[in-house]
Amino acid sequence: MEIRVIEKEHDLLRLEFPRGEETLLIPLVESLQKEEKVVEARYYLGHPYLDRPTLLLRTKGERPQQILKRVLKDLADLYGDLLTDFEKKADKVKA
Repeated sequence: MEIRVIEKEHDLLRLEFPRGEETLLIPLVESLQKEEKVVEARYYLGHPYLDRPTLLLRTKGERPQQILKRVLKDLADLYGDLLTDFEKKADKVKA
């Protein structure tokens, strides 16, 4: 997945995602908004054929890159555990 950094400051990060990857942004933004040092976390979809989805992250007291890395790792662990649990249970069910 090609993610482009559009804007980067000490308290602001704006990223652009490939088209078709906007479903990733919903749980990502929800998790970011739960973080204590996040002032603003939102995404913009824009025009479906002309614009790429954009994530805006504004923080206070911590670099946005650090928070984003931590939240992405937490989401990867969560969904990885979910996949493992599903695979164990799916093997027990006979179709």
